[in-house]
Amino acid sequence: MKMLLVLLVLSLVSIGVCASDFVVDEMFTPEKPKLGGTLTIRLSSAPQSFNYYGTLDNAAYTIAAQFLRGLVDLNATTFIIEPALAESWEISEDGKEVLFHLRDIKWSDGVPFTADDVIFSMDYFIMNRFAEGNEIARFTIGGELVRWEKVNDKTVKAYLPEPYGAFFNVLSHAYIYPKHKLESKIDKNDLGSVNRLWLTNTPPQEIVGTGPFVLKEYVTDQKVVLEKNPYYWKVDKWGNKLPYVDELVYLVIQDNEVATAQFLAGQIDYMSVSPKDYPYLKQEELSKGKIKVFKGEPVKPTPSPVHITFNFDTKVPELKDIFRNERFRFAMEYALDRDRIIEEVYNTLAVYGGTPVLPSNKAFYNPNIEGIRRSYDLKMAEQMLDSIGIKDRNNDGWRDLPTGERFEFVLTSSNVQEHQDIAYIFSQDLEKIGVKVHLQILDRTLVSQSTLSGDYEAAIGAFGNQPDPQLRKAIWQPGNHLYYNHLSTMNKETSEPIFEEMLEWELRIFEDFEKAQITMDQKLRKIYYDDWQALYAYYVPFIYVCKGMELSAKQSDLSNFFVNEEGVIVYLNETIFKK
Repeated sequence: MKMLLVLLVLSLVSIGVCASDFVVDEMFTPEKPKLGGTLTIRLSSAPQSFNYYGTLDNAAYTIAAQFLRGLVDLNATTFIIEPALAESWEISEDGKEVLFHLRDIKWSDGVPFTADDVIFSMDYFIMNRFAEGNEIARFTIGGELVRWEKVNDKTVKAYLPEPYGAFFNVLSHAYIYPKHKLESKIDKNDLGSVNRLWLTNTPPQEIVGTGPFVLKEYVTDQKVVLEKNPYYWKVDKWGNKLPYVDELVYLVIQDNEVATAQFLAGQIDYMSVSPKDYPYLKQEELSKGKIKVFKGEPVKPTPSPVHITFNFDTKVPELKDIFRNERFRFAMEYALDRDRIIEEVYNTLAVYGGTPVLPSNKAFYNPNIEGIRRSYDLKMAEQMLDSIGIKDRNNDGWRDLPTGERFEFVLTSSNVQEHQDIAYIFSQDLEKIGVKVHLQILDRTLVSQSTLSGDYEAAIGAFGNQPDPQLRKAIWQPGNHLYYNHLSTMNKETSEPIFEEMLEWELRIFEDFEKAQITMDQKLRKIYYDDWQALYAYYVPFIYVCKGMELSAKQSDLSNFFVNEEGVIVYLNETIFKK
């Protein structure tokens, strides 16, 4: 018996579109559109290729994401999985087989999309270890690769070595390539030959896709022009085919000041804004009204939320015992003035950093952590330190260990300005309650080397917060090589977890990640990750400081680009239009 995960039944007769079209989430289309025109955006560097899997280039990824699609999509605002090239799918009861029913659509050149394209893409691009940008690691489960099989022209099946809860999130980044265009160009005796496909000198008509746009022109180091894909399969709630604009133009502008000047001149329709430029652009908005500047709740994985942590394995025995004492970490959180840091370091352009899932991540965020998080309170910090015997025993203003020696530690920070400023403010407040802190400012590479080798006492760091926690398991689950505040929970030689080294709550977190990994039930996965976040919020192995806000600016005539009620900036290139 099969368990149906997703089966979209769309009432499409009333809006006059074909049965295989997908109605885009109406959150992206609050305004009825005016069709046509050109959308112009900045690209900070020239693409090195148009082949998503043939390069490690962010500009190439940006462009390819406009003309390629995968079997499923990740909603850009909610991080909830949606159907894409697969219109529905079924999961076996044991969670090891997923049957995908493909959408009856065409490539941008009019050739039908079929199961052959999926198998071809998995074999030669996504899971090809010779493809420079391959994703073979994400499709390796328990040491074995996911296996794909064509059932018929419109159905494919994935065989998982074991259930894998993050499978659909991983799949949302796996773009499908056109077999009819590329198979004959691959040297089967040299699978690295795929890296030489779709280079920037490729004639645009040779590059086809299933995304909203298709490549029209590339002027080297100047601009990339894409045009509307006539066969795109998404519509809005009124039945309009997406995208709304006829052309999407990326201008290659490396210099931030030049980009800002062109934006103010109306030559760029929207752009990301740096915290440094935000006040100036906001003043331009208020004085001239030609632009609109937004600050929104963060949704992107980078830059990562900043955290403070203490080394449970530090070589100083007295400090090791203290750092492992939860009351000490409670005191440290009470001594952290997040609001001052947001005000002074980020000029108010930051929010609390989650644990580490961000509030905007509706798929996984646990709002209960807000009632667990400890607010700035130096008196409570003092009480916590007193309760574990860290007191001023000789009335010199500094707290001492029970042995009588002064209690002090080294706080290591990178030379990133925000990290330095946070370290300074934190150390100031700790000194107010008699805790001596020695700041050690190093190059970020040296900080990474020190922390990952366990050669530090306390550190300020920042690790990514992917939409699916499973994709950051190596960082946040005890017993992994990036769980750097307690490295002794992993055997360095075998990479196996050492359960005897884990504290009771760490064992529970370990189990949360293990259980969430092997269930395909997304609601159950959220329950496990909710527990992980609550444990992190209470026991604070990492004290999360803040996360910079998303800052953007747009021309005033640009519609379907806005901040929603939850403070998130909402837009898609395919649903933006000009009034």
